[in-house]
Amino acid sequence: MDDIIIVGAGPIGLYGATLAALHLLKGRVIEGSTNVGGQLSSLYPEKAIVDLPGFASISAQGFIDKLMKQYEDNVNKLPLHLNETVLSFEKKDSYYLVTTSKGTYETKCILLTTGMGSFSPRKTGLANEDNKNNIIYSISSSSLYKGKDIVILGGGDSAVDWAIALKEVAASVTIVHRREEFRAQSSSVEKMERLGVNVLKNQAVISLNGEEDKLESITIKSNVDGKEQTIPLDFLFVNYGQVTTKDSFEVEKLNNLIVTKDNYQTSLENVFACGNIIAYPGKVKNITCGLGEVVVAITKIDQIINPNKNIPIHF
Repeated sequence: MDDIIIVGAGPIGLYGATLAALHLLKGRVIEGSTNVGGQLSSLYPEKAIVDLPGFASISAQGFIDKLMKQYEDNVNKLPLHLNETVLSFEKKDSYYLVTTSKGTYETKCILLTTGMGSFSPRKTGLANEDNKNNIIYSISSSSLYKGKDIVILGGGDSAVDWAIALKEVAASVTIVHRREEFRAQSSSVEKMERLGVNVLKNQAVISLNGEEDKLESITIKSNVDGKEQTIPLDFLFVNYGQVTTKDSFEVEKLNNLIVTKDNYQTSLENVFACGNIIAYPGKVKNITCGLGEVVVAITKIDQIINPNKNIPIHF
């Protein structure tokens, strides 16, 4: 039985996980995306944030990296479940049964920190995509692909930047783009071409080829003349961006935002929410505001779990 399940691993969820560890709460963090960071990492990682205490300016991803290190430095940190979506939760006597895309968990309290919605990678939509274990949607380190033949699908900054980075370690890198013009910065596109990345434009992926759980090649078709070609590969990196989905949690809402009351508790007992997902009089959608909200919520959750405990104010 968990004390707390935190839904969402954006900046508010990560800080909530750190606070939960400091309060010695047991539980887990469940994130539907393949990475932590929410919108800061998925949509604008290089954006400069200038209104955080203690930082004249820090990139969005830089701030997430610091939050992640703070979380990881706790010996009793809550386990982090990535690529797992919370589908629903149901009250069962004195606890909640939480159902996800991968299983069920029992918890005494829930903290919702899903921001403007959960993110999942935009997929190709082709047959057998979910069965192939060498189709990836995010890359944490280029060194993992040393000596491999890599194909990248996409035409934005992230796809081009990874093509440049992987070219230094991979045996070959091919980037396949649906259009004639890349959306990435022109200087990056020029560098990618100069480094010898195989660039295929005006191409649509029409099939994923391979036996069982391994993708062996893709077949593409020209949008100009209809010519088809098959490209062998070791890994396929699909970089089509993210899909945002709203939750369907049965709590009181106002204009799709969760209504909270004292201590950021929702209309359901022992279910709390913080960050941009919530609405209350005077609410400001600001990272610093969300960080303060989660301090209050975690403190209250500790009081619920440990009613006779002397709750520390400072750690």
